[in-house]
Amino acid sequence: MIRSLDALRVFVAVAQEKNMTLAAERLFVTPGAVSKRIKDLEQDLGAPLFDRQHNSVQLTTKGNELYRVSQSLFDTLSSALSTFEQPTASDAPLVVSCEPTITMQWLIPRLPDFYARHPEITLHLFAAGGPVDFLASSIDLALRRDDFAWGPDVFTCRVADEITGVVTSPGLAASANDGWTILHTASRPSAWAPWRARVQQKARIDRELQFEHFYLSLQAARAGLGFALGSIYMVADQIETGELVAPMGFIADGSSYWLLSPSSIDDDDRKRLFRNWLIDALDKTSQAQRASHRTTGGPAEGRTHEKSS
Repeated sequence: MIRSLDALRVFVAVAQEKNMTLAAERLFVTPGAVSKRIKDLEQDLGAPLFDRQHNSVQLTTKGNELYRVSQSLFDTLSSALSTFEQPTASDAPLVVSCEPTITMQWLIPRLPDFYARHPEITLHLFAAGGPVDFLASSIDLALRRDDFAWGPDVFTCRVADEITGVVTSPGLAASANDGWTILHTASRPSAWAPWRARVQQKARIDRELQFEHFYLSLQAARAGLGFALGSIYMVADQIETGELVAPMGFIADGSSYWLLSPSSIDDDDRKRLFRNWLIDALDKTSQAQRASHRTTGGPAEGRTHEKSS
């Protein structure tokens, strides 16, 4: 009788390497330990398993029989164990890459609603912007604005129009007269383009400050440093709490948010459910602000259409 599976593991290694020293290196043990295991196994089975030669070993007839059985045994065992170790696609976390500011300001505060609706799905969030290398990463979905080319073989779905507005603190909005300080964001250098002429009709631009990230310019606006350009999705909660005001309302700036995927979103229940929730939640946010602010430009039509670019 064979005393342990470990003896078979050593036997298989020797059979494949055809050399006890190489098998020992593969198993991180000494050649003497391998030799002893093989001798014990041959004694247990009552038959030689290898023909010993000068620099190699060859399986005997009995050795070949045991090798075939052992390989089948280890393959079956490995397959059975993999069902415990590897989650199925539906059980695996959904890895979502999202621009940092919208992740912090909009997505995370709404995750309780997503989990309440879909407790079976776990999200792993990565805060990032710009192009996505799906082949070199574990990212399943990426939420991005269409301000760069996302390359071929990417499945895309438009989920919302970008709607922006000039925002500042209530105190500054009440006290600012003719001269404004406007706050720029390096990551969106052209964000003010559709707004500059509108602002200049209302006030004189006295000063311009630049910040590296969108969330820094919004924080500066909350602190009363000036007027920032904010996405309706990134400032909605602060407007609701009174931390920010949008004195000039909001406009659709012509860009959109898209969900990117390396494979069809409709072929994966996790992706499909997240996409549907995302579209609905973004729409609720924009509708709530439209109800209280003048907004020009309409929502995207047919947003659930998916295409591969």
